[in-house]
Amino acid sequence: MSDALEQISIIGLPASGKTTYLAALWHMVREAGAVTALSFESLRDGQYEHLNALAKLWRQGKIQQRTQLAGMRTVSMRLKSGSGRQVHLAFPDVPGEDFSRMWEKRDLDPSMVDTLRAPLILLLVNGDTIQLPAWVVERQALAKAMGLPAQRAAVDIDWTADLAPTQVKVVDLLQMLMADDLDIGPRRLALVLSAWDRVEEEELSPAEILAAKLPLLDQYLRSGRDPWTWSVWGVSAQGGVYEDLESGEKLAATAALRELDRASDRIKVIADGSCSSDITRPLDWLIG
Repeated sequence: MSDALEQISIIGLPASGKTTYLAALWHMVREAGAVTALSFESLRDGQYEHLNALAKLWRQGKIQQRTQLAGMRTVSMRLKSGSGRQVHLAFPDVPGEDFSRMWEKRDLDPSMVDTLRAPLILLLVNGDTIQLPAWVVERQALAKAMGLPAQRAAVDIDWTADLAPTQVKVVDLLQMLMADDLDIGPRRLALVLSAWDRVEEEELSPAEILAAKLPLLDQYLRSGRDPWTWSVWGVSAQGGVYEDLESGEKLAATAALRELDRASDRIKVIADGSCSSDITRPLDWLIG
């Protein structure tokens, strides 16, 4: 692989939307007539069938099922900019649960080192499932409002890592990327708030969602404690609700998405007050 290639790794916690992003990206860089900041250059042999299967479900408006992702492999794709700059894009064969265990166990699988040492990182966070801190005082106030004894709100429970707020996991993950064997100096970070179609009704920008729902992460990035050059994006790779293939459900909202003239028109990419369907924009920003 040429040293001139820009290296991007795409990572995220469980259910952050990595597979849907990949399916939409693969469709768009291959769609006839699509106008994108980055265009398709090449793909490692043997990955076309895998990506085509993901994109087919995406076009049909079907949820990517875990059973269909069994044996999911690392995708290695080359894209290029209009000026001819090439980027090597890696979707590692690393489930979101592995990133959670990395945070929980403080243990790094050696096979992940190269992926996590990439100078350019796209990190997906599901904007619709952000787990907020559960403050005892808030639980007590809620219990009082419901007429319940205050002590009922503070009953001890066995703590597990799953109960940790999203922002705690993400900040710690980013700090780990800047420490020990993973520390390669200043890096660029595109923070993508996925499932944007589920949060856009709040009429907040991605930066405002970050400040309101992930204030610890917002403060960490703004403080410059670690040398990240960063930007925040809102992305809906689906554009709306998709049907569950296994349940056989039929949804009018999904049917409306299928009726769009171009499947890529369902994509929404939000940043700096602008909206487009070009899902390569965060990647193009990363390579500067």
